[in-house]
Amino acid sequence: MNPVKPERRRREKQDVAKIRRLQLDLDRNGPESLHRVLADVHAGSLPRPAAVVRSSRHNYQVIWHADPAVWTAPEAEDAMRRLAAEYGGDSSVADVARVMRLPGFRNKKPERDDAPVRWTDHAGRKTHPDAFAHLREVELSPKRSLGAARQIEGRDNSQSARDWAYAKDQLRKGVSQEKVIAVLAKRRSGEKHDPHYYAERTTRKAFLEIQRPRQRALPSR
Repeated sequence: MNPVKPERRRREKQDVAKIRRLQLDLDRNGPESLHRVLADVHAGSLPRPAAVVRSSRHNYQVIWHADPAVWTAPEAEDAMRRLAAEYGGDSSVADVARVMRLPGFRNKKPERDDAPVRWTDHAGRKTHPDAFAHLREVELSPKRSLGAARQIEGRDNSQSARDWAYAKDQLRKGVSQEKVIAVLAKRRSGEKHDPHYYAERTTRKAFLEIQRPRQRALPSR
């Protein structure tokens, strides 16, 4: 779904170069779940997908294009988890390093009856994170949250990961969001299609992230 950095030999999250696609795997009640997805698309509450792949006789994969200029890996996985929770999809497939089935081949799993993998074009355009923000938030387990944070701030050396770590560090030190946004926008000028939008989103998400532990620590009244 997403390209890997050319110098990398593995396909893990830190190896992903850009976020170009989001996926939703409907492996339970596939036809009913797909009907709900497309009904919301027609109603205008969900972006039009790029394609729907029928991975077996009753299972489907919905694919959206993502604008790599505005998506980060954490935002993409957050959106995919929200989609999976809303439409009964497989939450384990909410992974930017995921490889999906290729149309034209057959599903060789014993229970899939050698079904051909078929593709239906839905002509969806590149999406932005705000298009999925209305879906209910899915909280990660503490273990997964810690692992994701270590990956973002440790092993992942991408510029987006460094921006994310910088924003959280500065906000924890009391630097205003406006100043952090200005620094990030200047840093990514010439690289991002809309550097101010990217900086604003990164800073806002970082602010919400560092506020969560404080909110949990407050005593109930």
